[in-house]
Amino acid sequence: MIALGALVVQDYRRDAAEQGRAQGLAQADVIAQMVVAPALNSGEAHTFGGDLSRRGLTAEQYERMRESTGLAVYRGSVQHLRLRGFTGRVIFSDDGSSSNGAPISDPDFQAAAAGHARSKVIIGRTQTIRVMQPLFAGATGQSVGVLEVYLPYQSIADRLDHQVTQTLRRIGGGLAALYLVLALLAWWTTRSLRRYAADQRHNALHDALTGLPNRVAFRNAADAVLEQARRDGEPGAVVLVDLNRFKEVNDTLGHHAGDELLQVVSERFRAGLGPRDMLARLGGDEFALLLPGRSEPEAIALLEGVRGRLAEEMVLDGVRLSIEASFGIALYPEHGDTLQELTQHADVAMYQGKRGTADIVVYSGAGVAHPHQWLVVQAELRHALERDELVLHYQPKVDLPDGSVTALEALVRWQHPERGLLPPGAFLPAAEHSGLIVPLTEWVLRRALTDQLGWTAAGRPWAVSVNVSARNLEVAGFPDLVAELLAETGTSPGRLVLEVTETALAGDVDTVERVLARVSALGVGLSVDDFGAGFTSLSHLRGQPVAEIKIDRKFVADVIDDPQSRAIVRSVIELAHGLGSRVTAEGVETAEVYRWLIDAGCDEAQGYLIGRPVPWPQVDPGMFGLPVEMSEATMIEGMHR
Repeated sequence: MIALGALVVQDYRRDAAEQGRAQGLAQADVIAQMVVAPALNSGEAHTFGGDLSRRGLTAEQYERMRESTGLAVYRGSVQHLRLRGFTGRVIFSDDGSSSNGAPISDPDFQAAAAGHARSKVIIGRTQTIRVMQPLFAGATGQSVGVLEVYLPYQSIADRLDHQVTQTLRRIGGGLAALYLVLALLAWWTTRSLRRYAADQRHNALHDALTGLPNRVAFRNAADAVLEQARRDGEPGAVVLVDLNRFKEVNDTLGHHAGDELLQVVSERFRAGLGPRDMLARLGGDEFALLLPGRSEPEAIALLEGVRGRLAEEMVLDGVRLSIEASFGIALYPEHGDTLQELTQHADVAMYQGKRGTADIVVYSGAGVAHPHQWLVVQAELRHALERDELVLHYQPKVDLPDGSVTALEALVRWQHPERGLLPPGAFLPAAEHSGLIVPLTEWVLRRALTDQLGWTAAGRPWAVSVNVSARNLEVAGFPDLVAELLAETGTSPGRLVLEVTETALAGDVDTVERVLARVSALGVGLSVDDFGAGFTSLSHLRGQPVAEIKIDRKFVADVIDDPQSRAIVRSVIELAHGLGSRVTAEGVETAEVYRWLIDAGCDEAQGYLIGRPVPWPQVDPGMFGLPVEMSEATMIEGMHR
C-alpha cells in the first residue's frame, strides 16, 4: 500500500509539472502576442519582417520593447526576456546582456526556430520555467525570431507541494484507516480461528451430550497419571460404571429421556468427586473414573457416596424413577500398571457385580483361570461389537432324500484383531453368562436377515436359522425386536427360524412359554437345537409350538456303529413326527450316515458332508444335490470341490 501511495504521488508530481510547463507556454504566448508583437509593430509595417538577426530593431522598437518588458519584469510575472534571431544573436534583452542565453544547439531553440514552442523547468537556486517561443511577423505570419522567456516557477511549485502534501496526508490517512481495519479484521479472524480450534479440540476430547471427557481424553489423562504413578509409587484406581436398566428407560420413555437421564447422572457423578478425580463417558451408559491417590477403602467410600446420589429419585417425563449402577474397580499397581490391563480387570469386576448382589466390586482375579477366560473375553467382546469385528458364516441344511437346500444356519465368528478368526465356542459361553448375549443376538439377527436379502435377490429362496439363548428368551422385548427386524428388512416371518436349546426351554418356563408364543404368533419357525443333550422333560416340548427338532451330533455320528444311538435317533424321529415337527440330523459327515438317515425317515440333514460354514456368497448349491445312489467317495470328493 505504501508503494502504491508513492506511485500515486510520483504520478501526481509528473502531472503537476506537465501542467506547469503548459501554463508557461500559455503565459509566454500571451507575452508574445500582447507585449512583444505590439512593440515590434509600432514602426513601419515593412520594418517587421525577415530574420531579426540581419536587420535588428529600430530605436523606436527597442524603446517600446524596453518599456513593455520592464513593466512585466518589475511586476515579477517575467524574470528574463530575450529576443533572438535564428543565428542565436540576441536582438533584445531586458537586462541589456547579449550572453547567457540558451545555446543555438539546444533542442528547444531549434524547435522554436522551426515554429514550435517548447518549455522546460530549470532547477537552480530558484525554480524557473524557460520557454522558447517562435515570434511571427504580424503582416506575413512568418517566423522572424525566437522569444526566450524565463518565468517564475516557485509559486507553481509551492502550490504543487501544497497539493502533494494534501494528497500525501489523505493517502496516509487512508492507509492508516485501512491498516486499522485490516488489523481489526486480522485480530477478529485470529480470535475466531483460535476459538474454533479450541472448540474442535474440546469436541474431539469431550462428549457432546454431557460435556464430560470422552474415551480419548480419558486414555490420555490415565496414561499420564499411570506414568507418574510408576515413578512416584502413588496408588490409585480405575473404575468402570454401567447404568442398570438404562435400555428400559430409552425403550419406555424415549431417547430424549435417556439423554436427560445421562445428563442428570453426569451432574450427580461430578458432585461426588474430588479435584484430582476424573470422570469420563466412554459411550452409551458406560462411564469411567480415574481416582489417583486413592486406596481401596477410599475408592469404595467415594463410590458408595456416588451410588447414594445416583439412587436419589428423579422425574423424567413425569415418571418418578431412581437409577442404579454397577461399579467395577481395578487398583494400581496391584491389578496392573497399564490402562488396558486396568480397564479389562475393572470390566471383569463390573460384570461380576451385574451377575451378583453387590454393585461395587473390586477386581479379585477370580475366574480369570477359567478355560475360556470368560471374563476377559466379555471385556473384549463388548468392544468387538462396537468395532464390528463379528462376521457370519452359513452352513446349509438339505432336504432328505433329494438333497435340495432348504435353509442356511447363521453361525457367528469373531475376527479378533490379534488372535484371528475365532469360532463361537471361544466367546459365546462368555457372552451367554453376561448381558452381552442380548446385543450380540440382535447383531446376528439383523446381519442374517440382511444377508438373506442378498441370496434371495440371487434367486435362492432359502430360509435362515439363527440361534438364540436362554438370556434372549428372558427379555420381555425380544419378540418386539424380532418383529421390528422382520419389518426393517421386509422378510417374510416364515423364512426365519429361531433355534433354541433344550436348556433354554428348561429355564423360567412361564416366561419362555410367553416369549415363544409371541414369536410363533409372528409366523416365525421355532427349532429345538441339540435335542437329547439337555435335561428337558417331554412336558416342555408339549407346551411349545416347535416346528423343528434337531438331533444332537453325538448321536448322529454313532448311528452306524452304536445300536443305542440308532435307537435314540429313531425314537426322536418318531417323537418329532408325532408332535408334528420336522427332524434335522446334525453332524452328518459320511455318505453311509446320510443314507441311514434317509432310511430312518429323517427330514433334513446338516454337516460337513453337505457343506462347511462359509460366508453366504461362497455357498455353492451345486455341491448339494446328493442322490441316494451317490457313492461315498464321490460325495466326499464333491465336499472338497
